[in-house]
Amino acid sequence: MPSLAALAGACFTGAGCGAGIVKLNTATVTPSAPAEEAPKVAATAAPSPKTDKTGGKTRIAQCNCGQLHLTVTGPDPERISLCHCNLCQKQSGNIFAVQARFPKEQVVIEGKSTPWKMSKDEADQLGYPNCVSLGGGAAFHFCPVCGSTVWYTADSDSARVGIKVGCFTDPTFPQPKLSGFESYMHPWALNTAELQVQHLK
Repeated sequence: MPSLAALAGACFTGAGCGAGIVKLNTATVTPSAPAEEAPKVAATAAPSPKTDKTGGKTRIAQCNCGQLHLTVTGPDPERISLCHCNLCQKQSGNIFAVQARFPKEQVVIEGKSTPWKMSKDEADQLGYPNCVSLGGGAAFHFCPVCGSTVWYTADSDSARVGIKVGCFTDPTFPQPKLSGFESYMHPWALNTAELQVQHLK
């Protein structure tokens, strides 16, 4: 049986996660509309930000396939938040979500997106505190081809567009200035250097 490290290596290199080792019970789902054809070539990482003479930056955020992308021009955002609420965990598929809000006039959106909307009333009825309830409702936009959630709008902040920081694929992006709903935080999440794990490169 392959070691855990070998399986992890296969996952990270794209060779397949446990192919031929674990068999899952799956059901066939018939889509309600024909699926869009995926681009022939997967998107590469977004280009590094460019800085102009006034200190403004041009950054590009994009989905996994590259069909949906946003170009942001101007200074670094004032609001960068890290959210641990259960809604963000489920929406992002991760144990927390990190996002930045930019003034709408700084953002150019290109490509198709599918919105998933949740009103404040719906968020209030979830049974746990969450950022959508706090923000008065929201619409999250994901790529209909690859499924990446790239951007969102909060009903209480109509002047700005929120962008998922991971979609910039830029390790120089400024760190969060806010951290919310920490009662839902996984205790090991922000201290990975201390975990007894193999650090893959």
